[in-house]
Amino acid sequence: MADSKLGKMIVNAILGAVAGQWIATIKTEVEVAKVELKVKSRELGKGAAFLAIAGALGFFMLLVLIAAAVLAFALILEPWAAALVVAGILLVFVAIFAAVGASKIKKNKDLVPTASIERIKKKM
Repeated sequence: MADSKLGKMIVNAILGAVAGQWIATIKTEVEVAKVELKVKSRELGKGAAFLAIAGALGFFMLLVLIAAAVLAFALILEPWAAALVVAGILLVFVAIFAAVGASKIKKNKDLVPTASIERIKKKM
C-alpha cells in the first residue's frame, strides 16, 4: 500500500513538473509574441510614415510641374527649365521614400508572430 502511494506521488510530481514547464514555456512564448508584434507594428508605422512623406513630396512635385508648365508657356526659356530640375530632384526623393516605405510595409504586413509560433510547434 505504501508503495502505491509513493508511486502516485512520484507520478504526480513528474506530471506537475512537466505541466509547470509547459506552462512556463507558453508564458514565455506569449511574452516573446507580444514583443514581436510590437516590433512589427512599429515597422508598419515607419513604413506608413515613409509613404506619407512620399505622398507629400509627390504633391509638391506636382505643384512644381504645374509651375514649370506655366513658366514654360509664359517665358519659353530658363525659368521653366529650373522648375523642371527641381521637379526632377523631388521625383528622386519621392521614389526613395516610396521604395523604403513600401518595403517596410511589405516586410511587416502580417501581424502574426511567426517566430513564436514556430518555436511553440517545435516544443510540442
